[in-house]
Amino acid sequence: MSSPPRSSPLAPKRQRGRDRVEAILTAATTVFGEKSYEAATMTEIAARASTAIGSLYRFFPTKDVLAAAVLERYGARLLHALDELVDHDPPLSPRDAAEGLLDIIQRLRTERSVVLSLLDSGITLPDGTGTLRKALIGRMSQLLSRLGGSSPGPHDERAVMLLHLVKAIFALPQDHSVPRPAQDKEAVTVLRLYLEHAVASR
Repeated sequence: MSSPPRSSPLAPKRQRGRDRVEAILTAATTVFGEKSYEAATMTEIAARASTAIGSLYRFFPTKDVLAAAVLERYGARLLHALDELVDHDPPLSPRDAAEGLLDIIQRLRTERSVVLSLLDSGITLPDGTGTLRKALIGRMSQLLSRLGGSSPGPHDERAVMLLHLVKAIFALPQDHSVPRPAQDKEAVTVLRLYLEHAVASR
């Protein structure tokens, strides 16, 4: 009697396996972005990752499991990037923090659009999106505390607003109706002004 298929990815133990998983996740993100989750196939993803199809299924037994892993990787990358801003020594100025947030947006914008399309297709994180949102609000709160130059304290309402500002900039249309440098300059200004306000109103 065969065992039921795994519902979670296989964690590689060696660096070679970790490199292969990273290549698969990168390929999956690209293919999902190009063709949509529904149209993408595991065979295409394996070919894009230069990985044998059997190796792909060894780590990710189903397309759902692979797509959920793409979501998890995005969340981990976003939190890691925010941690680098929070942990910067010395603490960043509001302008430098605004520029750092914009840099994160620019680096992860394409990946985020794929993640949103996966969520629209019904793919979910194992513990839901609420845990990631709570972690993101926590990082925003820590960033505001660091900008204030004092010990961390509650900044929930300001942290939530900052998170929504970042999401809004993520969602700005990329139709080139406004030159990119000008749009980026405005985005930094909006973020800087809010950061200065949030710190001053503590």
